[in-house]
Amino acid sequence: MGVLRPRSRRTGRREPVVVEAFHRGLDVFRPIATGYAALLAWQRADDMARPLVAVAVLVVLGAWSVAMLRYRRRTRRVVVAEMVLAVAGILLTPLADGAGPVGQDQFTLPTVWAAGAVVGAAVVAGARGGLVAAGVVAVADLVEVAGAPTTSTLHNIVILVLLGGLVGLAVDLARRGLAREEQVLLERERLRERERIARVVHDGVLQSLAWIHRRGSDLGGEAAELGALAADQERALRRFVSGAGAPGDEPADLHGAEGGEVDLRVAVTAHERPDVTVSVPADPLLVHRLVASEVDAALAAVLDNVDRHAGDGARAWVLLEGDVAGIELTVRDDGVGADLAALHAARDRGRMGVSGSIRGRVEDLGGSATWTTRPGGGCTVHLVVPRRPPEQP
Repeated sequence: MGVLRPRSRRTGRREPVVVEAFHRGLDVFRPIATGYAALLAWQRADDMARPLVAVAVLVVLGAWSVAMLRYRRRTRRVVVAEMVLAVAGILLTPLADGAGPVGQDQFTLPTVWAAGAVVGAAVVAGARGGLVAAGVVAVADLVEVAGAPTTSTLHNIVILVLLGGLVGLAVDLARRGLAREEQVLLERERLRERERIARVVHDGVLQSLAWIHRRGSDLGGEAAELGALAADQERALRRFVSGAGAPGDEPADLHGAEGGEVDLRVAVTAHERPDVTVSVPADPLLVHRLVASEVDAALAAVLDNVDRHAGDGARAWVLLEGDVAGIELTVRDDGVGADLAALHAARDRGRMGVSGSIRGRVEDLGGSATWTTRPGGGCTVHLVVPRRPPEQP
C-alpha cells in the first residue's frame, strides 16, 4: 500500500503532470490553511472553554504541514495519517470550544485544512479515495454537532463530496491518459523495431528467396518446384514483416457478430498467391467488420474476373491504402484488357460480377468503384469506401 509507482522508462514519470501539480499545490495549501485556522481560533480564544486543546491541535497540524514540505513520498499510509489528524481536529472542537458554540454553528478547529486532506486522498487514490475521505470527514462533522447538522454543516459536506469526487475523477483521467501515452510510445518502439527487422530481412532473406524463385523458374524441373517453394516463403515472410500477420495465421473472422473493428490488411493479404501480389500499409488499417467483409468479397470478385477474363499468364497487383476518412483498394492486372463500353454494358447482358458483386457492394457502403481499361492494356479497378458503413434509417 505504501509503494510508489515505478518511474516509466518511456515517459520518465511516475505520475501525470496534473497529479504532481496537485501535490505541490497541497504542499502550499497546508501551511496557509493552518495559519487561517490559527487566526480563527485566536479570534475566539477568549470564549474557548479549553484553549490549550486548540493550541495542541493547531501545533500538530502545523508540524504535519511543515513535514510534508520535506517528505516527498505520497502514499496511502500518508493519506490515512492525514485523515486521522483532520478527523481528530474536528472531534476535539467541542472539547476546546464547549457545547454552546458548537450548537451556534462555530467553525471547527481544522476548518479548511480538512478539505486539503480530502483532496490529498483524491490525488493519491482517485475518485473512490476522494469520495471515501469526504464521507469520513462528513461523518466526523455530524458527530461534532451531535447529530444535529446546521445549514452550514450540510453545505460544507456537499462541497467536500464534490471536491473529493471531481478532483479524484480528474486524477483518474490523467493516469489513464499517461497509461495511454505509454502504450502509444511502446507501439512506436515496436513499429521502429519492426521496420528495422524488415529492412534487414528485405536486404537479405527476401532478396535471396526472390533470386531462388527466378533462378528455379529459369532452370525448370525440380528447381522450378524449389523456386515455387521459395516464392511461397517470400510471400509469407513479406506478410509477417509488414505486420499483417504471421505465416500460417488464419484469416480474420469477418462474418461474426456485428460491430467491432478488424484489421483489413489481414483479409486483403489472404488473397495473395503466385500470380497476385499484395501491398498493404505497415500500420494496422482498422475498419468496421461489415466494411471488411464487403471489401473482402468485392476483392474476391475482382480477382475472379482477372482469372476468367484477363487471359492465361495474367498477373494482378493489389494495393491497399487508407487514411482517417476511408480506404482505397486498387487492383491492376496485365491481362488482355477490355472495351470499357462493353464492360459497362455487362449488366444488360445479365453478367452481375461488375454491377452486383463489386459496384453494388461498394456503393451500399457509401463508396465508389471505377474501372480503367483498354484492349491489350490490362484493367485497373479502383475502390474507395469509408471505414464505417452509413447509418441505417
